Parts: sequence; C-alpha cells; structure tokens
Amino acid sequence: MSPFSQALVPSDSTRGRRAQDDFDYQQSQGFPERRTAAEDPSTLSSQRPVYQAEPSGPAWLYAPPSAPQAQQKPVAPPPSPIQSSVADTLQHSRERVAARWFALKGVFEQPGQDQSESAPVRQKETRTPVLAVFSLAGGVGKTSLVATVGRALSSMGEKVLLTDTTSHGLLPFYFGASELRQGTVRTFSPPSGSTDAPIYLVSYDIDQTGSDEAAREQLANEIVTNSRGMHRILLDLTSASGWLVRRMSSMNPTILVPVAPDMNSVISLQMVEKFFAGVNDGDGRPMQPYYILNQFDTSLPLHLDVREVLRRQLGDRLLPFVVRRAPAVSEALAEGMTVVDYAPDAAVAEDYLNLATWLRTVAAPATAGFRNVRWSER
Repeated sequence: MSPFSQALVPSDSTRGRRAQDDFDYQQSQGFPERRTAAEDPSTLSSQRPVYQAEPSGPAWLYAPPSAPQAQQKPVAPPPSPIQSSVADTLQHSRERVAARWFALKGVFEQPGQDQSESAPVRQKETRTPVLAVFSLAGGVGKTSLVATVGRALSSMGEKVLLTDTTSHGLLPFYFGASELRQGTVRTFSPPSGSTDAPIYLVSYDIDQTGSDEAAREQLANEIVTNSRGMHRILLDLTSASGWLVRRMSSMNPTILVPVAPDMNSVISLQMVEKFFAGVNDGDGRPMQPYYILNQFDTSLPLHLDVREVLRRQLGDRLLPFVVRRAPAVSEALAEGMTVVDYAPDAAVAEDYLNLATWLRTVAAPATAGFRNVRWSER
C-alpha cells in the first residue's frame, strides 16, 4: 500500500472515535437505538431455521412438544339430501299408517273429509263338492240312493241340490211331488218345526241335448250355477248322461256306483272301470269310482260270495258297509217319501245315514263366510 493510501484509511482509534461521536449524536437527537443483526433478538428469531434441535434449558421455558397425532381417515362428506318422493311425503305416510292400522284411521282424518265406509266383501265360496251316482244297468236302486242320501244330508244341516238326469224322473216323487217339471229348481221344505235343511231338486231331459257339445256345455254350466249357495250337489246319472262326469271333472266329483249282489254286477264291473279310464279330476288324478252293495241280504250265500269277489277286485274302493234289502224302501216311495222319513228306526235307514256320514268324511260340505273382513261398530 502506498503512503498516500495508508493516509486515507482511518486507523482503529479514529474509527472508534467516529462511532462514539455518531452514537452520542443520535442519543442527543432522540433516534432509536440501532442494533446490529447479531444484537437484535427479533432478527435472530426470524433467521432461526424451521427445523432445529430440541432446545436445552428448563422445561417451563418452552412449550411442551405436541403429541404425534394418529393419522385420521378421511371423513366422507355427508350425503346430500335426496329429494323426497311422493311415497315419502307426510300425507302419504299418514295414509299408509292409517291403512295398516285401521284403529288409527280417525286420528289421521282431517275434519270435513268424507268418511266412506267400504262394504264388506263376501269371501269367495269354496268349490261345491259333487257326488255322482252312476250305473250302467237299471234296477240297482240308484235313484232311491240319491234321494235317501240327500235326505240324510238334509238331516245333518246340509243344503243339497239333487239333479235328476234319468229318463223316468222319479226323484221328485220321493219328496211328495205330484208332477214332473223339467229344468226348474224346486224347493222341498221339511215339516213345520223341523231343523232339517230344505232340499233343492232339478230334473233335466238329457235326451234333448243329444250329442250337441254346446247344449252339453250349457247344461253343465247351469248345474254349477244352480249350486251356488249349496253345500253339495248330488247327480243321478245313467250311461246316457255319463258325459256330465267328464264335463264336471274339474270339480273333483266323488263317484259312487251302487251294485246289486248278483252275477250281472260282477260281469259289468270291467265295463264301469273302462268307462272312467283316462278321466282325471281337477288335480290331475285319475278318477276312480267307489262301489257299494245295495239291497244286500246276509242270509243269502250268493250275496256273500259276490261281496267277496268284489272285495278282491276293488279293495278299499268297495265300501265296508252295505245297504240292506228292505221292503220299506219301495213302500216309502209309494207314500211319497224316503225311508228315512217313512221308517226312521229301520236298519236300512241307518245304512243310508252311515253312507251320508262316510260321504262327509270324503268330501266336506262347502262353506262360505266372511273372512279377512274387519268387524265394525254400528
């Protein structure tokens, strides 16, 4: 350094005096105290690094370190409210509650609303059971069986519809009729004071229908229509009217064949079985007839032999009881009544009552009533 440059550079003592003179002047003028960056604590604080070691010193001088927080699962935002549909409105809710709890109906009804009371609906009647009494041959007591069993069911409280499809039309004469009326449902009431049910009877001339399918369909529908409100239908059928069984097969009819205890019944048995072969009921099951021995006499060996032969061929389809032979049956028809009324204490009257009881176990009478309908206060 040249002597001239050294002269320009102040010495340490000179710099110290100048600094002291500046400080004294600032104090005299009221200027704030100037501090260097090393002396200013605020500057030191702002320049302190963010991540630093844990400070040393007393614990109370520093804030306690915060505990590490467990990582929280993101909270799903609350679902946005869905627009209420008509089914969730207050009015509809009231209607649903009122419909479910009928006792609360008055609570939810508003004053001035019309309170229309719905009429009770009658429960649909069950299918009317049908007994079809069938025979290929005459003289086996078929018509007397229909009339007397119908009368026995009447004594048990059943309203029965007796349907006569035979050519002679004797059925109404068992109940005191004086003439034959075709196609008209007639009502025969029991004597005054009796608790027995009335008997309804209709006769048809099957020969008029012939083989006309439309006429046959109409006749079958008419029988079903006439049976409304009845507990049971009893059909008196011959070979000429046997087609009614097929027409009414959907009603699951019970078929009963009365047989006389003679060789003619044994020989014709296969023909009767063949007549019903291939015919199914409403449930798809083959229709198999039951058989009952009529005009049976236990004192005759032939009758006993015929019963044994039929039992071997038919098994359980031959009823375990018989209708015994009795002159009171034909005498009762001459008086215009059944044997149940003509000779109620006779053994044959008990046979018909047994037959009616068996029929009720095979097919219960039709019932109709008010079901699933609330009671109401009047």
